[in-house]
Amino acid sequence: MRLYPYMAVILLLASNTSAECRDKECMPDTYEHSDGGSAITFYYDSVFQIGSNWFIIFEYDSGYSEDTISFEFGEGPSKTVKVQGEGEFIGMIEESISFPGSSFANEEFHKKLFINFTQSNGEEGKLLELKIHINKPPAEDLIFLWGGMTVFWLSIGLYVLYISNKFRELSDKIGVENNGDREKN
Repeated sequence: MRLYPYMAVILLLASNTSAECRDKECMPDTYEHSDGGSAITFYYDSVFQIGSNWFIIFEYDSGYSEDTISFEFGEGPSKTVKVQGEGEFIGMIEESISFPGSSFANEEFHKKLFINFTQSNGEEGKLLELKIHINKPPAEDLIFLWGGMTVFWLSIGLYVLYISNKFRELSDKIGVENNGDREKN
């Protein structure tokens, strides 16, 4: 009877999860950049999973001046966003960008993402650097292989337990040899 909870735990741990988070609440990393009186907060995951979209959510107050923010990997894709401030503080504005999962093909740790602010008059602002880890998830056939091998070895173990119990029951029925004589229970 204890086998069912163990199997449920194994299946839960081996299940595939979706990594495409689009809410700032589920982003593990934040970076806040303040420029005088206004600030921009970036929410992101420092792990870029190859094969799934990667999102950066940024939030700024409506009093933020009109700027262009460019997101550039050193030798990779780039995106540019025009920040539309209202000029006076009304509330927080939230925007996001995403990079497709096909942006990279190989793993790379400490890949730099450059965030550059350009003001509407053409003046360059501050350049920020975020370190990103580009991770290649295991192939799905390896996950199925791991699951199949787990089931295989669990069934071998259960069969060994079954056979050993049957041998013990048989031994109890016919008795145990003791110096050549059989004793019955």
